[in-house]
Amino acid sequence: MNTSHHRWLLEQLPKWESEGLLTTDAARTLRERHAVDASQPGAAQIIMGSLGALLIGTGLITIIGFNWDDFSRPVRLVFAFLPLLLSQLFSLRVMLRGDATAAWVRETAALLQALCTGACIALVSQIYNLGGEWPDFLFWWCLLSLPLVWVMKSSSVAIFYLIGIAEWSIHQVWGHQPWHASPMIYPLLLLGLFPFWPGWKLDRPLSITLRWVMTISAICGLCAAAHHATRMHFAESWGHFEVTLWQWVLTSAMLALFPLSSSALDATSRHKPQVILGFLHLLQFGVVATFLDMGQELAKAVREAWQVPWTWVLIAVIAAFAVHAIFRRRWAVLSVASIAITPVLALVMGETAQAVLPWLMTLHLSLIGITLIVLEFTGRRGAPRLGAALLCVLIIARMFESELSLLTKGLAFIVIGVAFLAFNICMSRLARQKQLPQS
Repeated sequence: MNTSHHRWLLEQLPKWESEGLLTTDAARTLRERHAVDASQPGAAQIIMGSLGALLIGTGLITIIGFNWDDFSRPVRLVFAFLPLLLSQLFSLRVMLRGDATAAWVRETAALLQALCTGACIALVSQIYNLGGEWPDFLFWWCLLSLPLVWVMKSSSVAIFYLIGIAEWSIHQVWGHQPWHASPMIYPLLLLGLFPFWPGWKLDRPLSITLRWVMTISAICGLCAAAHHATRMHFAESWGHFEVTLWQWVLTSAMLALFPLSSSALDATSRHKPQVILGFLHLLQFGVVATFLDMGQELAKAVREAWQVPWTWVLIAVIAAFAVHAIFRRRWAVLSVASIAITPVLALVMGETAQAVLPWLMTLHLSLIGITLIVLEFTGRRGAPRLGAALLCVLIIARMFESELSLLTKGLAFIVIGVAFLAFNICMSRLARQKQLPQS
């Protein structure tokens, strides 16, 4: 149940209690179990607060810029720092009021101060003709705004920070910057939001929006770091892109295996975007790798990837996360994440690796599909529909590569479709039976 469902249930309890449908004790138990954190701003509150802060900040900058050329340098500095000072005083008042302040007011104050910070940096740079490029401005703007996430407990500033560091990391891929000015430091930037990471114990739950933004930001930043590491190692602007592609697969496995607490493991799938997006990329890679003409490119990419230090970093992190996943009994996640190491197993065959890899990947994906189904029927956390869909996709892929007639392929597709629908119906009935009370 999401927050809106919890609120609806709490609104119905007094009526049900007055009609005698629930006892007082039962109603109290439901209120405790489905309590809603009123301090958490809703999406509408964040949007309205952010829009208000943006309009105020834009208005102040517009008014100041109207007669900007007529002001002396000291006056310009006053106008650069005055909005920042006023926004800090507003934030101080919000902090002093504590929990008495509405969530949307807190978000507005934090975002307004972040906007004034960026405006102050830009104005001071213009006053003294400091120059520089916009990624440098974005980098320091994000760093100076980061404390607001903790001091003001602001989700909107956290979202701004995540988007900003991802954009900065992507831009830095195309240059020849040293490591401390490249996407290689993205993990350190993400470390600034460590207690906000999925599965970390907080005094308040994270919104679904923040979870998805964090995951997408991590994907962009870590993939940019992998691409930059490959380019710097081979000292080339282009080429060796297949190495980066395999490193992206390792990154997906790392995200899918990211350690989660017990409560986070029991959450619904949409609360775990790192698992959803990691699975999608891993399975897409696995299916593509089953085609015969992909074996040579993938085998070459894996051989070259071992020369890049970033590959070893990813492998080490995956190994650590995998050990944690074993203790948590996350067998479904482990099975899908193992797709990333299948090309490594193929290299054992030596020169025949490129011919063996597609068949090995086909076998591996088939076993994963069966595993996802079997786990559900043995009382463990599985994904039977995903397993069935994976098996269907594998059969269809092999049909496309075969030289069978169109009639045979058409009949095969119909049989596969009917089997998939029948399996889906069976799983729906099984789920309903589990929800029925036991007599």
